This record gives sequence, C-alpha cells and structure tokens, in this order.
Amino acid sequence: MRFKNLGMPYMGSKRKLSTKIVDEIINANPNVKYIYDLFSGGGSISFEAIQRPQIKKVVYNELNTGVVALLQKIQKDGITDEFYQWVDRETFIKHKNGIDWFGGLCKVVWSFGNNQKDYLFGKEVEEIKKILHEVVVFENQESLDEINKRLKMNLKMNVGLFKEDMHQRRLRMQREIIKEKDSREGELQQLQRLQQLQQLQRLEISNKSYELVEVNTPVDETIIYLDPPYDKTAKYQSVICHNELMEYIKNSPYKIYMSSYESELPCVLELKHRSSLSATANIETVEKLFCNRGGGVEMKERKQEVLFE
Repeated sequence: MRFKNLGMPYMGSKRKLSTKIVDEIINANPNVKYIYDLFSGGGSISFEAIQRPQIKKVVYNELNTGVVALLQKIQKDGITDEFYQWVDRETFIKHKNGIDWFGGLCKVVWSFGNNQKDYLFGKEVEEIKKILHEVVVFENQESLDEINKRLKMNLKMNVGLFKEDMHQRRLRMQREIIKEKDSREGELQQLQRLQQLQQLQRLEISNKSYELVEVNTPVDETIIYLDPPYDKTAKYQSVICHNELMEYIKNSPYKIYMSSYESELPCVLELKHRSSLSATANIETVEKLFCNRGGGVEMKERKQEVLFE
C-alpha cells in the first residue's frame, strides 16, 4: 500500500508537493537508487522516496534532535497511548526544546502553525479545546455534559459523530460545536499513517548538520535533496548560512536538488499552488526546484505545474 502526502507536521513541509518533486527527480535520473534528504524536517520527501521500488536506501537527516527522537520512537514502537495525552501551555513551554521524543511531539503537534515555538491555542480558547479533546479522544462523558451545558446542546456519546473514527470525530466536533474552520490536517492522523508505512523500518535516520552526513554511495546512482530554511523567510529554531550551503553544493561531486524560492542554480520545476491558511486567506505561492547539474535548463524552459491545496 502506497501513501501519498505523508509526513510529520512541520513548518515549510513539502507534504503536498512531495509526489511531484520525487517524480521529477526519478524521471530525470532513472538510475537513482539512493536519496539523501539532508534537511528532512517532517520527512515528506524521505517517506515518498522510500515507497518507490527502485530506491534501495533513503537517509532522513534532521538537525532538530527532538523531532528525530520522535521519528525514531514511531519507527520502533509505533503510535502509543501516550501520544494522545492533552498538552497544556505550561507543559508545552517546559518541553518544547527537549531533545526527547516528547519534546519533538510538542514541536510538531502542539505548536501554532507547526512553528515549534508558540503554543497551539490562545489562552481564551485553551479550556474549551481541552474539554473537546477529552470528549473526542477519550469519550469522557463528564466533559460532554460540560459541552452540552455551556452550549445548550444535547449531543450524545454513542450516536452520530461518535461512531466515526477519532480524526473524523475531532473535525466534525470542531465544525459543529465551535463553528470555525479547522485548517490543520489532523497532526496525530499523519503520525498514525506514518506508523503504517512498512518501509519505515528501512529508513536510515540521522541527526547531524547537513555537511557532516557521510554520502558514500555511487555518484551515478545517488541524489542529494536539500530543503533548507528559505533565506529571508520565517525563522526556524535553527538557522543556516546560505553562502556556506552554496559552497557545499558547488564542491559536491553528487547531483543535488534544492527546493527554494530563488537560487543561482538552474530551475528545473515550478509548483504553483494555493494554500488556504484560514477562512479568509487564499495565498498563492510558487515553490521551485533547482539542480546543480545535468539539465542546463534555462529559466524560460522550466516546467511549471499548478497544484491546488
């Protein structure tokens, strides 16, 4: 079974674009067998690539130790009951910079916009969100009674929305009760889908700075993919020197693809897409894929595809 759009929630994730990006890499390099994803983050490119039959090895590398620990736990133990606990503001602040799996969970599931810094909910809605969490995740009757009391409703635990799976219940509950659009894609559901990926056991996981990852597979069968924090955009927990990154690319014997908005490298693919970040925003953006060699693609000849998120 192949999963599309798979990845841990992560700011700047290529989850919606991963199929197109991996298609481009494989179509342009039919002999590729090894892919090194050196700024892997949520891992969408790694998880897409490892599902392709011709790929023998994928290296997931990420500098954020907590996120790496989270992926290692999923790889070893799967999604366990502790993943579903409620994380309040104080717990998030205490653990968000932790280097264990729970710190990683706080970063990718419980941060606003998956920015790994700010708590997911505002203070004015945190209490009601917790009650809803207890109803939807744990089917807590006392919490349901509290919801009915506050909103003057008569929802029943064993009918209607509670016959659906946890993710469906959660989304429906939020739509029907608090009447707001849920732009998040179900972070825990993404982790559950990741657990079901059989090839995950074959994924090599690394926790290093990109330039320290040893790439030792045949040059003609190897691709390096880079998705660094974009220059002059939203700040991540770690920053890089883009000049040093370009030197790394120029000095490498390997064929390298890099996602970015702009680069001095030739552009081989544009992905134009719209991302609805809220009920009132409809933002159009263009993601570009650049390559250091093997195409000589002029900017006016590059491929452009239009996607809709």
